[in-house]
Amino acid sequence: VTSPPSVMSLPGICEKITSFPKDRKFSFDSQKHILRKKSLYVIPNLMSISNLDVIKFQHITDNIIACVEANIAKKEQEKRDYSRNFIHEILNEVQKGVNSVPRNAKCTFNKQYSIDLSLYLCKMAAERFKAMHEAFQKANDPVVYL
Repeated sequence: VTSPPSVMSLPGICEKITSFPKDRKFSFDSQKHILRKKSLYVIPNLMSISNLDVIKFQHITDNIIACVEANIAKKEQEKRDYSRNFIHEILNEVQKGVNSVPRNAKCTFNKQYSIDLSLYLCKMAAERFKAMHEAFQKANDPVVYL
């Protein structure tokens, strides 16, 4: 099991989380989210990102989002209470997706991608976790049983 990514330890991350718009969707941007690796044998200007690379990175992004959404839906169906571990699971899923890019690829996701996707997923999940917690508390309220 990998340790949670260091996204949460970045300076100003709490402010970014609280100021992140609730209705904002994550939009993969190859110019903003992909880092071209340098090579000694290739001229940097000729090492552009191909459409196939962009499609692969978009596919990884879509898979990360789908996995996180499925994981949250499963927890909702199980009528579980919220746990702080859920946020770490989201961050680990993002890191797993970032790490899925082969080492020999000519480009990879950058740190901004991890931050943007993590912010989006955590903000999206927060609303669902809040509702989950409230439903759990209501379902397990001792007053109801009395």
